[in-house]
Amino acid sequence: MAATTSVSRRGGVGATRMDLAWLAAVTLALRIPAFVAERHLTFDDGVYGASAVAMRAGERPFRDVFSSQGPLFLPLVWAADLLGLRTTNAPRVLSLLAALLLVGATYVAGRAITDRTGAVIAALLVSVTATSLWITGPIAADGAALAFATLAVALALRWRDSVTVRRAMWLGLGVGATISVKALLAPVILPVALVLVAGRQIRPIVAGAATAVGFHLLLWLPWGPVNVWEQSYQYHLDVATDRTPGANARKVLSTLGDRDVLVLVVVVLMICAIALGRRALPPAVEARLTSPDTLLLAWLAGGAVVLLTEHPMWRPHVSQVIPGLVLLAVRHRPPTRVLVLALVLTLPYQVVHAWPMLHPSGFTGSDARVVEQLAALPEGALAISDDPGLVWRAGRRTPPDLVDASILRIETGDLTSASVAAAAADPDVCAVAVRSHVRWGSFADLPDRLAAAGYEIADEDHLSRRLYLKTDCHPI
Repeated sequence: MAATTSVSRRGGVGATRMDLAWLAAVTLALRIPAFVAERHLTFDDGVYGASAVAMRAGERPFRDVFSSQGPLFLPLVWAADLLGLRTTNAPRVLSLLAALLLVGATYVAGRAITDRTGAVIAALLVSVTATSLWITGPIAADGAALAFATLAVALALRWRDSVTVRRAMWLGLGVGATISVKALLAPVILPVALVLVAGRQIRPIVAGAATAVGFHLLLWLPWGPVNVWEQSYQYHLDVATDRTPGANARKVLSTLGDRDVLVLVVVVLMICAIALGRRALPPAVEARLTSPDTLLLAWLAGGAVVLLTEHPMWRPHVSQVIPGLVLLAVRHRPPTRVLVLALVLTLPYQVVHAWPMLHPSGFTGSDARVVEQLAALPEGALAISDDPGLVWRAGRRTPPDLVDASILRIETGDLTSASVAAAAADPDVCAVAVRSHVRWGSFADLPDRLAAAGYEIADEDHLSRRLYLKTDCHPI
């Protein structure tokens, strides 16, 4: 009996390793095109690429480099940039690592609540769905935060009926890492809290809570607590005014329909399987406090509340409900052959909507000309733009306070035509690229301010997007 048990365990470990190995290979293969892409793939990709370049020059997060994310995110970007040998695309190493952790954690969670087949299906769906590709191909805080959150939930599912003080600290660390990257994913607290409270032991509860809070607050210290509060929290609170749950709900549903049809398929099939009483696993929906169903539903409910009430709500934020939906669906899935057939039939639709990440194009037209002219600036020259990715891809550096030129900074008054013109007047700044009518293009007096600072229009397209070059620029 002992020998049989030993062989079984070795087989189980070997199967897990094999599953994780090929899932990792698929995950990386799907994201290599985005990793090597010559242009920035999203606005955030450009912002954090420019942030990485600024940190290479010794600029510090929050103290110098503006950051609207948690205090752990830019240090992770810096570490990934270093790991990638500070090549142009090196900051995207963080996205690859986040994808591997996200998929691996989903698999581990699946093994804790269903069989091996269900775990593989869940991990594969999270790997290939377009929403996941959009946050773990380009640089994005959502990808790293979701990876940490899914890992915390996976550990909660594995330890749900036997939480020790040490395990509680690991759970707290997972929660702390999640909110330290992106506070919007705070709903991960709910399933972890349920597991801790269900144990009815004060020491694990205190250990978990203290670890989460302590880890998060400790990360404030290097960058200045006031700076972290103002940029990571107060900045978002200033624009979170008008709640639009109806509009948010429509955006969530349209995003799922466009990017996550595979996820919708498994959810619909789960509902049908439950309604018809043909569930493969488990035999019944559990309702106890630490059951997988309760924990996953708590995670999903918290995420839904955030998505419906936040303002503004961006499409990448929908990603936070994807792992929970997939895990719940595969736990109550119909026969595997039915599920696989449905997924195969809908795969072409999924590929079409994921194509920008699977086969990204390069710069064209006016953008290509601007990048070429920025690259030709004198050695040591800096450039600024309301699309910072152009500066990053041209191999130039952006002043640290302008790496994020989002419209929210304009709405809060953090960026004005006067502050942009003042930055442009710096002797090291030789170019200003205005690419959006709702960002710097909305500053009616900016052209006059730039002219007064010695700039002339070097390129303009049919959309009135302009590149201004300083006529006499000699970087110090």
